[in-house]
Amino acid sequence: MLNITLITALAAILSIGLHFTALLLTTKILASFHGIHPVTIVFSLLLAVIAHLLEIFIFAIALQFMLSHGMITFSINAPSFFDIFYFSGTTYTTVGYGDIVLVGTGRTIAVVESLMGLVLIAWTASFTYYEMNRRWTRKA
Repeated sequence: MLNITLITALAAILSIGLHFTALLLTTKILASFHGIHPVTIVFSLLLAVIAHLLEIFIFAIALQFMLSHGMITFSINAPSFFDIFYFSGTTYTTVGYGDIVLVGTGRTIAVVESLMGLVLIAWTASFTYYEMNRRWTRKA
């Protein structure tokens, strides 16, 4: 259980760091545009989607590592990496279809991943709202 906790914490820390870096990069790039520009909206949202997909990928790698070392078990036999990425995505977005689930003590990572997804998606939403509000009301 300690290994699962440490790997989960590492995945969470990496995801937060990646998200912070993506938003910081977005802020720096947006600063180069003056006034309202459609490219800024598209760029911001595209970078946010890429960041979220990479964060899902981080958790999928952690899950794959734990599975290959016998730390966790899934409800399906021999899940592929695509299955694990799919599970990670449905967990991160809190959709949770339930067609693939973790069994046993490994469920801890699913709880943390869903919480991380909720927080990071909210962070993206508030960042996007702040940036767009600031840009649209400044020189509309």
